[in-house]
Amino acid sequence: MARAASTSSKTSITRREFFAAVRDRLQVKLPTELQGIRFRANHRQMKLYYRHERLHYEIWTNGRDQHIEIGLHFENGPESTESLIRFFDQHIVEIKHELGPEIELERWTNSWGRIFLLLPYQPLTEDLAIEVADRLCAMITMLQPLLDEAIEHGYAGVSA
Repeated sequence: MARAASTSSKTSITRREFFAAVRDRLQVKLPTELQGIRFRANHRQMKLYYRHERLHYEIWTNGRDQHIEIGLHFENGPESTESLIRFFDQHIVEIKHELGPEIELERWTNSWGRIFLLLPYQPLTEDLAIEVADRLCAMITMLQPLLDEAIEHGYAGVSA
């Protein structure tokens, strides 16, 4: 007897299910040395971080502005943000080469900045969760060693 097909990957899922699907995929795809990432989600966004929660990766489903952001956020104060922006700016050509030309580095406010990309807002599906997780995995794999280097050399205003 044939088994019933599972839910279509084109079927909309809730944000909670979406973030859980992203988390599950990341836990499988991240290299062993980056497996220790922590996850926190609310109704609009999921934050992922290692030792310093104010330096975190984020997925933000922004229906109001019609985009989904995937990024690394610097939210540890003005001096830390300025230092990290300068540090990552030295690597931006390499980052864009590896992650794609749509990656942007910006200081958004006096006390926070980010390296990010925007996807068009669309219904949340399992297929989209896979795409977002794969892009975030590539971002973490590329950016976390640089962030660790920045922390080690005192750019981030946190201890290593």
